[in-house]
Amino acid sequence: KFVDFVTAQVKTLSFLAYLLRMFAEKLRPYRDAIPKAVISLLITCPNEVISIRRELLIATRHIVATDFRAGFVAHIDTFLQERVLVGQGRTCYESLRPLAYSTLADLV
Repeated sequence: KFVDFVTAQVKTLSFLAYLLRMFAEKLRPYRDAIPKAVISLLITCPNEVISIRRELLIATRHIVATDFRAGFVAHIDTFLQERVLVGQGRTCYESLRPLAYSTLADLV
């Protein structure tokens, strides 16, 4: 059931990334909380469920493409840790590494 909980959180983050495009001004008070939530999800995301991590990376990429990028810069050291960004599973490493580093490149 933990996987379902993380899935719901990632789906909510994807919806939030969609809302950021239209209502960025309303969500500005959460500028510092969003990067912390993304990092927390990256750390707790199960390695065996690649689809969740892929959706999380895509949502992160969409968020980084907005003004909220500044909040992520403070956490760049955490994003540079491969085990956090890509995950620790072999399948995650092989299939998500290009997307993960592309997301990181968008941040930098």
